[in-house]
Amino acid sequence: MPLAERLHKLRTEKDLSLDVLAEKAGVSKTYLWELERDTKGEIKPSAEVLLRIANALSTTLADLLELATVTIRDAPVQIPPALREFQERMAAQKSPLSDADLRDLASMKFRGGQPQTADQWHQLYLVLANSSRRRKP
Repeated sequence: MPLAERLHKLRTEKDLSLDVLAEKAGVSKTYLWELERDTKGEIKPSAEVLLRIANALSTTLADLLELATVTIRDAPVQIPPALREFQERMAAQKSPLSDADLRDLASMKFRGGQPQTADQWHQLYLVLANSSRRRKP
């Protein structure tokens, strides 16, 4: 299902008007209206905008984009060197990553790739931490 249809479906299921969703997501009503009518997929919203819309709809990016997801439990996960460096940095700052955080980060891929530096891993971690805090009551 195209993003336009999925966005409209999720918004109407939540019984939200374009105005309310736009305000919650911090985007313009016009932009949301255009996204919902973009059945050809010509508009390419940024990841930040998609994340804000997903959060405003109390859903995930995967659900908003209707991406296939899997759950991995107790499977060994390879830790890239830059992620190991980020893990050590956090431990040195007395904010160690939990095993679950480390496993989740190591298993993430975006467009087939992963962050290449400790700073990029840190940015990803902060985005995920902030988005998960917003969803908690």
